[in-house]
Amino acid sequence: MRTIVPLLLCLSAVSALEAQPPPHPNNDHSRPHQPPQITDRPVIGILTLPMESGFANITGNSYIAGSYVYWAQQGGARVVPLRVDHSWTELEYLVRNLNGVLFTGGGADMYVPGSNPPEMTSYQETGCFIYNLIKRLNDQGIYYPLWGTCLGFQLLHQCARSNITTLQRFDGEPPYAQRNHFTRSASHSRLFRSKPGHYMMDLMAEENLQLLSHNFGIAPWEYKSFHNLSDTYNVLATMQDRNGNSFVSIIEAWDYPIYGTQFHPEKNIYEWDITVPIPHGKNAVRMATYLADFFASEARRNPNQFTTEEELKPWLIYNWDPLFLDGYFNQIFTFL
Repeated sequence: MRTIVPLLLCLSAVSALEAQPPPHPNNDHSRPHQPPQITDRPVIGILTLPMESGFANITGNSYIAGSYVYWAQQGGARVVPLRVDHSWTELEYLVRNLNGVLFTGGGADMYVPGSNPPEMTSYQETGCFIYNLIKRLNDQGIYYPLWGTCLGFQLLHQCARSNITTLQRFDGEPPYAQRNHFTRSASHSRLFRSKPGHYMMDLMAEENLQLLSHNFGIAPWEYKSFHNLSDTYNVLATMQDRNGNSFVSIIEAWDYPIYGTQFHPEKNIYEWDITVPIPHGKNAVRMATYLADFFASEARRNPNQFTTEEELKPWLIYNWDPLFLDGYFNQIFTFL
């Protein structure tokens, strides 16, 4: 989404490959072990974003763009908002009962403007609290997926490195569509190693199916410079900004079911702003659907559940009505 400073948003094939670090030392692309799908009623939590000043005459402390809710539902999951102003106790209660979490794109400060040394905002503090909790649950043997898109993709890197210099400026506005340049390890990844995954890689490498809208990103060289990034994430693809500068576009964690894209799969199906060149063709929809199906399938491997459906119902997104904006976001859900 478009940003106001310091809001953070969301190669040729040969040069992209050369930019990547050596394979993970354990050289085991099957980690973490994927257990069987054990629930057909997955529930995914979506972290809300602080309300932007750009939403004129709208009441609320935080919001979720409707497209992310519908993208999660596209894969067959229900949605619970994880409000950025929830207490740690509330967040831990919800996360421990959910089957997966999504960090969305949009606009949010990672650090308090003007703070020196940089001071994290409640958005980044909350996101990293959830991130670290999910890692702990995985370490305890609970398979727990986490997905980050655009701003959420950047948040995954911020939480892994905890350093403001992790993010670099890129010329990603106005929005544009582009293809991915995949690394050698992508075809062996959990995300793409299946036969449908290989087919999807071909589509995503050959056609401009992915919508980008960002001022910040992760440069491939950072994976060589900072081992806590290369030890945490496997780079599956890169893309280029409007000036030809390369940035990381798809990741999955080596040892956790954590995934992220700098581009916006949810927009292909659920956003319709005529001023934004969102790909809406058949293959663009296939790509968006494939990624939604994959994430929901990962959530089905998680054993968590609320004690009863009645305990779950007050938290579900169905308790809030979406607002029709007819702009960059077609709809948003707001939370007081």
